[in-house]
Amino acid sequence: GDGLYRRGLYTFWCRTFPHPAMIAFDAPSREECTAERPRSNTPQQALVLLNDPQFVEASRAFAQQIVALPADDAGRIDWAWKRATGRGATDAEKAILSDLLEKQQARYGSDAESAKAFTTIGASPLPGKADPIELAAWTQVARTILNAYETTSRF
Repeated sequence: GDGLYRRGLYTFWCRTFPHPAMIAFDAPSREECTAERPRSNTPQQALVLLNDPQFVEASRAFAQQIVALPADDAGRIDWAWKRATGRGATDAEKAILSDLLEKQQARYGSDAESAKAFTTIGASPLPGKADPIELAAWTQVARTILNAYETTSRF
Protein backbone atom coordinates (compact mmCIF):
# COMPACT_ATOMS: atom_id res chain seq x y z
CA GLY A 1 0.00 0.00 0.00
CA ASP A 2 0.96 3.63 0.47
CA GLY A 3 3.26 2.79 3.38
CA LEU A 4 5.47 0.49 1.27
CA TYR A 5 8.21 3.05 0.73
CA ARG A 6 8.39 4.50 4.23
CA ARG A 7 11.84 4.70 5.75
CA GLY A 8 11.42 2.43 8.71
CA LEU A 9 10.86 -1.04 9.97
CA TYR A 10 7.88 -1.71 12.15
CA THR A 11 7.71 -5.12 13.77
CA PHE A 12 5.46 -6.14 16.62
CA TRP A 13 7.78 -7.11 19.44
CA CYS A 14 6.54 -8.84 22.56
CA ARG A 15 8.74 -8.50 25.63
CA THR A 16 9.54 -12.20 25.87
CA PHE A 17 8.97 -13.24 22.25
CA PRO A 18 10.96 -11.19 19.70
CA HIS A 19 10.41 -11.52 15.96
CA PRO A 20 12.18 -14.65 14.56
CA ALA A 21 14.44 -12.56 12.29
CA MET A 22 15.54 -10.56 15.31
CA ILE A 23 16.33 -13.76 17.20
CA ALA A 24 18.46 -14.93 14.28
CA PHE A 25 20.50 -11.72 14.57
CA ASP A 26 20.99 -12.08 18.33
CA ALA A 27 18.54 -9.41 19.42
CA PRO A 28 18.17 -9.27 23.19
CA SER A 29 14.91 -10.42 24.76
CA ARG A 30 14.22 -6.99 26.33
CA GLU A 31 13.67 -8.59 29.72
CA GLU A 32 16.78 -6.81 30.94
CA CYS A 33 19.09 -4.04 29.77
CA THR A 34 21.76 -5.03 27.25
CA ALA A 35 24.71 -2.67 27.02
CA GLU A 36 26.55 -4.60 24.32
CA ARG A 37 25.25 -7.21 21.91
CA PRO A 38 27.39 -10.19 20.96
CA ARG A 39 28.85 -10.34 17.46
CA SER A 40 28.08 -13.48 15.56
CA ASN A 41 27.89 -14.82 12.05
CA THR A 42 25.75 -17.95 11.84
CA PRO A 43 24.28 -19.96 8.98
CA GLN A 44 20.83 -19.09 10.32
CA GLN A 45 21.52 -15.40 9.67
CA ALA A 46 22.51 -16.19 6.10
CA LEU A 47 19.28 -18.13 5.60
CA VAL A 48 17.22 -15.17 6.84
CA LEU A 49 19.09 -12.79 4.52
CA LEU A 50 18.71 -15.11 1.54
CA ASN A 51 15.13 -16.31 2.00
CA ASP A 52 13.07 -13.75 3.90
CA PRO A 53 10.76 -12.06 1.34
CA GLN A 54 11.67 -8.54 2.47
CA PHE A 55 15.38 -9.22 1.92
CA VAL A 56 14.70 -10.81 -1.49
CA GLU A 57 12.64 -7.75 -2.43
CA ALA A 58 15.40 -5.42 -1.20
CA SER A 59 17.88 -7.33 -3.36
CA ARG A 60 15.58 -6.94 -6.35
CA ALA A 61 15.34 -3.19 -5.76
CA PHE A 62 19.15 -3.05 -5.56
CA ALA A 63 19.36 -5.12 -8.76
CA GLN A 64 17.02 -2.68 -10.50
CA GLN A 65 19.50 0.11 -9.71
CA ILE A 66 22.37 -2.04 -10.95
CA VAL A 67 20.63 -2.93 -14.23
CA ALA A 68 19.80 0.74 -14.87
CA LEU A 69 23.51 1.64 -14.99
CA PRO A 70 24.94 2.40 -18.42
CA ALA A 71 27.90 0.07 -17.92
CA ASP A 72 29.06 -3.40 -18.82
CA ASP A 73 28.73 -6.29 -16.36
CA ALA A 74 32.18 -5.68 -14.82
CA GLY A 75 31.36 -2.02 -14.25
CA ARG A 76 28.04 -2.92 -12.70
CA ILE A 77 29.68 -5.39 -10.33
CA ASP A 78 32.25 -2.77 -9.30
CA TRP A 79 29.51 -0.20 -8.66
CA ALA A 80 27.32 -2.61 -6.69
CA TRP A 81 30.13 -3.86 -4.48
CA LYS A 82 31.32 -0.32 -3.74
CA ARG A 83 27.78 0.85 -3.05
CA ALA A 84 27.17 -1.97 -0.56
CA THR A 85 30.54 -2.13 1.20
CA GLY A 86 32.13 1.28 0.66
CA ARG A 87 35.24 -0.13 -1.02
CA GLY A 88 36.20 -1.54 -4.38
CA ALA A 89 35.95 -5.27 -5.01
CA THR A 90 39.10 -7.37 -5.15
CA ASP A 91 39.92 -9.35 -8.27
CA ALA A 92 38.83 -12.57 -6.52
CA GLU A 93 35.49 -11.04 -5.50
CA LYS A 94 34.91 -9.75 -9.03
CA ALA A 95 35.66 -13.19 -10.48
CA ILE A 96 33.24 -14.91 -8.08
CA LEU A 97 30.43 -12.44 -8.82
CA SER A 98 31.05 -12.55 -12.59
CA ASP A 99 30.90 -16.35 -12.52
CA LEU A 100 27.71 -16.23 -10.44
CA LEU A 101 26.14 -13.77 -12.90
CA GLU A 102 26.95 -16.00 -15.88
CA LYS A 103 25.51 -19.07 -14.17
CA GLN A 104 22.33 -17.25 -13.16
CA GLN A 105 21.86 -15.80 -16.64
CA ALA A 106 22.13 -19.32 -18.08
CA ARG A 107 19.81 -20.71 -15.39
CA TYR A 108 17.08 -18.13 -15.89
CA GLY A 109 17.63 -18.04 -19.65
CA SER A 110 16.52 -21.66 -19.81
CA ASP A 111 13.65 -21.17 -17.34
CA ALA A 112 11.93 -17.84 -17.94
CA GLU A 113 8.92 -18.76 -15.78
CA SER A 114 11.20 -19.24 -12.78
CA ALA A 115 12.75 -15.82 -13.41
CA LYS A 116 9.33 -14.22 -13.61
CA ALA A 117 8.17 -15.89 -10.39
CA PHE A 118 11.38 -14.91 -8.57
CA THR A 119 11.17 -11.26 -9.58
CA THR A 120 7.60 -10.92 -8.32
CA ILE A 121 8.46 -11.76 -4.70
CA GLY A 122 7.45 -8.85 -2.49
CA ALA A 123 4.97 -6.02 -2.71
CA SER A 124 6.79 -3.50 -4.90
CA PRO A 125 5.81 -3.65 -8.56
CA LEU A 126 8.27 -4.44 -11.32
CA PRO A 127 9.28 -1.59 -13.62
CA GLY A 128 7.36 -1.74 -16.89
CA LYS A 129 10.27 -2.53 -19.21
CA ALA A 130 12.20 -4.87 -16.92
CA ASP A 131 13.62 -8.02 -18.46
CA PRO A 132 12.79 -10.73 -15.87
CA ILE A 133 15.75 -12.91 -16.86
CA GLU A 134 18.32 -10.15 -16.49
CA LEU A 135 16.68 -8.80 -13.34
CA ALA A 136 16.52 -12.26 -11.73
CA ALA A 137 20.20 -12.91 -12.49
CA TRP A 138 21.25 -9.54 -11.07
CA THR A 139 18.98 -10.05 -8.05
CA GLN A 140 20.95 -13.20 -7.24
CA VAL A 141 24.18 -11.20 -7.48
CA ALA A 142 22.69 -8.46 -5.28
CA ARG A 143 21.56 -11.08 -2.74
CA THR A 144 25.11 -12.41 -2.60
CA ILE A 145 26.60 -8.96 -2.09
CA LEU A 146 24.05 -8.02 0.57
CA ASN A 147 24.64 -11.34 2.34
CA ALA A 148 28.39 -10.78 2.69
CA TYR A 149 29.57 -10.49 6.27
CA GLU A 150 31.19 -7.16 5.45
CA THR A 151 27.82 -5.80 4.37
CA THR A 152 25.81 -6.98 7.36
CA SER A 153 28.24 -6.15 10.19
CA ARG A 154 29.72 -2.95 11.50
CA PHE A 155 33.48 -2.79 11.86
